[in-house]
Amino acid sequence: MSAGTGGQWNVWLGAAAVLLLLGLPPGLLAGCRGTPPQRLAGLALTGTTATVVLLLAARGFGRSGYEDLGLVLAVLGPVGVLVFARVLGRPQGTEPAKGSPAPSGPAAPGEGG
Repeated sequence: MSAGTGGQWNVWLGAAAVLLLLGLPPGLLAGCRGTPPQRLAGLALTGTTATVVLLLAARGFGRSGYEDLGLVLAVLGPVGVLVFARVLGRPQGTEPAKGSPAPSGPAAPGEGG
């Protein structure tokens, strides 16, 4: 950043930039390619990296708004990963019925239609 914009480059912003440049591409690459479990791991890595970058940027810029956003992402990121993990654990072609719990196991012979 230049001195004319009122900002100053510091260690926090440097760490955020390094993490953004070196930590985000592996997560994005894993999230765009590979098997579904590998994509899920890429999603988790990208969410964690984004959280840390936001927290470092909050410290570097001295603004609490970025910190709040980082903390919200830290709470909601793992929830999203768990939702996708549950979807990946479901057998292909099945969808749970509305208002009923997911089946716990295979149906007994003669049940179902």
